[in-house]
Amino acid sequence: GRHAYVHIPLKPSLSEGGCTEPPHMYHPPLHHHHQQQQQQQQQSMAPSKVLVVRASPRPEGHSNKVANEFLANLKSKNPQVVVEEWLLEEKKDIPEFGQKVINGKGESPTPEEKSAWEGTLKIISEFKTFDLYVVATPMWNFNVPAKLINLIDVLAQAGHTFEYVDGAARGLLANKKVLFVCAHMGAYPNGVLDNDFQLPYLRHMFNFMGVSEQKDIAIDFSFKGDEADVKPLEQAKALAADWL
Repeated sequence: GRHAYVHIPLKPSLSEGGCTEPPHMYHPPLHHHHQQQQQQQQQSMAPSKVLVVRASPRPEGHSNKVANEFLANLKSKNPQVVVEEWLLEEKKDIPEFGQKVINGKGESPTPEEKSAWEGTLKIISEFKTFDLYVVATPMWNFNVPAKLINLIDVLAQAGHTFEYVDGAARGLLANKKVLFVCAHMGAYPNGVLDNDFQLPYLRHMFNFMGVSEQKDIAIDFSFKGDEADVKPLEQAKALAADWL
C-alpha cells in the first residue's frame, strides 16, 4: 500500500499457558529465545478475525481479484485466521439507512422502526468483532457503490462506533486495521480530492470510527484488463507478508 496512518497494534491474544521448567531443564541459547519471542510477538499481532467487505457485484472484478490475492497470502502465513465475507450485493440483513432507522432510536418507535434499529445494532455488533477489515470496491461515479455507502451510514452511529467527548468526536473501533482495495478506470495519485471521492471518503469514515491504521492498494486504469492487476497483485502479496 502507499499510505499508512498512525500505528495502533492489535490487542495481544491470550496465550495458551504453559508449565514452569524445573531448574535442571535445558535452556536454549539467548539468540534462540529471542527468535521465539519475535515469533510469539508476530503471532500475537496477527489478526484472528478478518472481515472482507465486497462492494463489487462482479466476482471476477479487479478489486475482488486483488483482495483474493491478499487473503490467500494472509491465510498462508496465518492458517488460524478466520475470514468472513460480506457480499453487499447479496447481503440482505443490512438495513437501508433512513428515517425508519432514525426513528427506531426514539422513544416510541413503530414495530417496523424498532426492527430497523435492531437490525442496525446487529450489524454494528457483528462488525466490531473483527480485527482487520478488507474493503474491496470499484469506483462508481467518482465514489463507492451505494450499498457500501449505506453500510457505512448504518455503522456510523453515535455511542456505538464513535462518541462525543467535550464536543469532539472520538472513534470507538480502536486496535483494528483496514485495507482498502480500490479499482478505478483512471488514476488518482495519493487519493487527493480531485475527482476522487472513493479513497478519501473511506479513509475519513474509518478513521472517524477509530480505525486509524490504514493501508490501500490502487488498481489504476482498470480498462486495461489483466494488465491493470499486475502491480496491485504484487502489492497485495507483499502487504500480507510485511504488514501483518
